[in-house]
Amino acid sequence: MDASTRVLHTYLGVAPRTSEEATLRLLVDLGRQYADAEEGSLLVLDRKTNELVFAMTAGSRQSEKTLLGQRVPVGRGLVGLAVATGEVQLGAPTFRGIRQRKRKGASDAHPSAVLAAPMLVRGETIGVLTAARFRPGAPFTPADAALYGKIATVAGVVVDQQQRLAALEQLGKGGRPPRARTREQRLQMEIVASVGRLTAGRAERLARVRAVLAALEGLCEGQQP
Repeated sequence: MDASTRVLHTYLGVAPRTSEEATLRLLVDLGRQYADAEEGSLLVLDRKTNELVFAMTAGSRQSEKTLLGQRVPVGRGLVGLAVATGEVQLGAPTFRGIRQRKRKGASDAHPSAVLAAPMLVRGETIGVLTAARFRPGAPFTPADAALYGKIATVAGVVVDQQQRLAALEQLGKGGRPPRARTREQRLQMEIVASVGRLTAGRAERLARVRAVLAALEGLCEGQQP
């Protein structure tokens, strides 16, 4: 497992050499190309330290080696602001604590324009997709921001589906589900596990469990404003 896949597996539960990993890399590269950016990156959220960690970069292998594993505090720069606000951010970079690769003929190794779109899973920010331009006088536009927001949404769906499938697979094998990263995920896993225990071993229980769940569902819908 290389450094990139270790970061994805640690913070998102995305296993190496899977279709989910390949899809995320494809989305990062497609976003970079459509936004006409030299580089595009995926950063994942480390909730323990409240920092974003560079997990993959498209457009330059040398840049990926340089950026991989570096961290941006939440709330710092456009990338950190995207997490804090839950909205796409664009403009000139304001955080210069990231080490960049050296570029031939460039007096400044930092990008001239950055675009950062939060990646959400069930309302929780799990990371940020970024695009970076290094040529001067080439800012991103609101149209670029709208497109990148959609790509980040798709990336969030990919991770969400992978996490749900992994949890169900573990429960089906009688094992423990993956570690919940949010309170909502923990509650969902506990509910799934409870239903699994109630229906295990006895076919005659299925109808009764289904009736109870239907009654609960009706009760919850009736309590909604």
